[in-house]
Amino acid sequence: MKAKFLARCKLAAAGLLAIVATGCSLLPTDKERVVEPTEPSLSPVIEVSEDYYGSILPYKPNQTRGMLSENKFRIDFSHLELGMMEFARDTYPTSSFLFQEGQQIQKEQVRAWIAEEKAGAATGQRKTGLLVHVMEHNYLNKETQQLAGMALGLSLSPVYQDATGQEKRYTVQELQERGQQLATKIVQSVRGKNLQVPLLIMLYQVPDVSSSLVPGNFIMSGTVNANESAISKWQAIEEEFFLFPSPEVASKYAQQSLQYDKFMRESQSFFRDFIGMTGVGRFMGGNLTELTITATAEYDSRTEVLQFTQFAANNIDQLFDKSVHVNMYVQAMNKPLAVYIRPVKGEPYMHIYR
Repeated sequence: MKAKFLARCKLAAAGLLAIVATGCSLLPTDKERVVEPTEPSLSPVIEVSEDYYGSILPYKPNQTRGMLSENKFRIDFSHLELGMMEFARDTYPTSSFLFQEGQQIQKEQVRAWIAEEKAGAATGQRKTGLLVHVMEHNYLNKETQQLAGMALGLSLSPVYQDATGQEKRYTVQELQERGQQLATKIVQSVRGKNLQVPLLIMLYQVPDVSSSLVPGNFIMSGTVNANESAISKWQAIEEEFFLFPSPEVASKYAQQSLQYDKFMRESQSFFRDFIGMTGVGRFMGGNLTELTITATAEYDSRTEVLQFTQFAANNIDQLFDKSVHVNMYVQAMNKPLAVYIRPVKGEPYMHIYR
């Protein structure tokens, strides 16, 4: 049995090496490859797949690491990072580029951009700061391991104070317009450092300070060709996040809200122990594309966990369209109990923690 298993492993490894070798032989040479930013797109769901960027050793952390703790705004770091990488794949494919955290822009430069923007308050406004943070990602040529492209994520706050000190909010359109103006200045500053590689610019609206579950969202992307300082094209992004259940999602997306309410009622009524359930839905262009459900309960037996997870998984398939990627996490107060993932493509996955 052991010999057969080892033989299968060797065969699989040989097949994998053959595939990798074939893929590498099809890559263009440095002379053939011309990198120009393509029109970036944010996929409806950040899929867990093997399409990840490789990196180089030793691993170098971002030069601006730690800056997020310097301000009062909550930035959903994971969504910002993964979203930026989703955009970058359109211009810097994982087959040809390596990923490296930002190494070109220092903390002092980001602080200077934030201070400069804050000082340029419009007449009649008491500035609280539009620019919150700038995240940099670097993309290296896979063969030469030299810098071949950059992505910059500009985190923006929609909240400001008027001349009387009253708190106001920019509309999405107003935030996009101000973000574009700010991005133009930052791109010119980057070009002043003799960084002439292609640039991807992403405008990211930070979540409300009081929001602990709902992340921020991308509102616009722009591209800059190599050796140019003007942003060649802007593209609006319609990304929204809503908490389930909530009055906000019930008001704007009544059908999806009712589906979730039914799912929650049936799940809670099936078991005698109380089950707390919260959901976060991601909408792209007005369509629900991803739903993450967290169910919290104190179970004494793993069989009960198994029964509940199977029951909930069946309800998910009955109530939510197959075009919605669903993540469900079952947990106790201090430990995970089970996970169920239903991707848009591929087979569902369920695991019960022992």
